[in-house]
Amino acid sequence: MKMNSLLQKDIEGVNLKDINPNLPSGIIETKEGYLKSKPIPPAGSSFISGRFDIISKLDDGTFAIIDFKISDPTEEKVQKFTHQLHAYKFALENPQEGESKNVSKMGLVIVSPEQIGFKNGFVYFKSTPQWFEIKEDMAGFLNFIGNVNEVLDSEPPQPSPECKWCIYRTYFEPKADIDSDELPF
Repeated sequence: MKMNSLLQKDIEGVNLKDINPNLPSGIIETKEGYLKSKPIPPAGSSFISGRFDIISKLDDGTFAIIDFKISDPTEEKVQKFTHQLHAYKFALENPQEGESKNVSKMGLVIVSPEQIGFKNGFVYFKSTPQWFEIKEDMAGFLNFIGNVNEVLDSEPPQPSPECKWCIYRTYFEPKADIDSDELPF
């Protein structure tokens, strides 16, 4: 069983405040759900499709989208997931099918082991889940998606020996003369 699945095993129906008192008050409605959005404007050539960790209906009737991470809780790592949570927000507010949800909160619950122990053939760890709210910036997210669309809709640049991604691109072409040991990552 995956770590995230273990973290979420008995979480439906739980109040967020029971996970961490800094979380907004609301009951967890859905865990490990799938979503797909309408096309993202203005280009309309991209959409969001993926799996989220949990959705909670907050006391005010709006929703929170929360992702669990097992990691060190650094600001740099938290910021890496800004676009991911904005993508979930967009998809929940603009679903391809079904009712939209007004997402007023999004963030991460980061679990980082503070103590690890071994007993009777098992490994146990202790952690205090930490809440990191992601500030909403839908204009920034839509600008980012616009830049992604530009790249996806344009011709790929010519490969060069300095481009590590180009090595991957040419590796999967028919008649590629690259050994997998030569791949940079």
